[in-house]
Amino acid sequence: MWLFAKALATEEVSLWQEIWDYIYYNYFSPEAVHFENLNLGSDAMATIRNIVLGLLLGVVAASLFIVIDKRVLGAFVRKLICEDCTSPQNAKTLAELDFATKFAIRNGVRRGSALRSVVRCREEEEYNAGLAEQREKYEAMRQSDKSLPPFKSAPYSVNADEDHFYIPEEKKYSAELRFEKKGTTWLGFAMVVLIAIIAFVVLIFTLPEILKIVDSFVGSFGSPSGNILT
Repeated sequence: MWLFAKALATEEVSLWQEIWDYIYYNYFSPEAVHFENLNLGSDAMATIRNIVLGLLLGVVAASLFIVIDKRVLGAFVRKLICEDCTSPQNAKTLAELDFATKFAIRNGVRRGSALRSVVRCREEEEYNAGLAEQREKYEAMRQSDKSLPPFKSAPYSVNADEDHFYIPEEKKYSAELRFEKKGTTWLGFAMVVLIAIIAFVVLIFTLPEILKIVDSFVGSFGSPSGNILT
């Protein structure tokens, strides 16, 4: 019985090794394929594989960003709207909205994030208004004294622990539309990743055969004058 199991294990290892050797030498070995009529060699095949892999990673990354926007950042947007935080007077802190410990939200309320396209910081707007007033007075002084240097200012640094946030009334509809979570789930993201991986594997495995057919078809009309993939 032990000898039979050992033999079976040896056979399985050998079978998997044969499968791997077949896959590697037919689809991933740099010298495995060459299409004379298409002028495609090992370098071109490597480029094609990299392009396909790049497309796969692009699809996965885009899907991830969409889920984060809709499910994570969207939860904060919907909470602001639900709490009627649509004016500076009704703005609230992250702690008041139960988002003080959410890293994605703490990072999202800072300048330059997707969330800030609809969310405003009350303290930042007050700072910018005061800064505009200072600039105006300073520029008036420069009119009479040309030796004064240009007005300098630093952008406001958002304090995620203390600052207050809201969505302007005129941005409310676009915020609801952009961050609507309906139809966007983590399960859907997992399915997209799985489908993308399957499509990548199928394409990588079938690409040499497809190119063989195209190469034969092109060969029947004569060899092209140059490489179609530069």
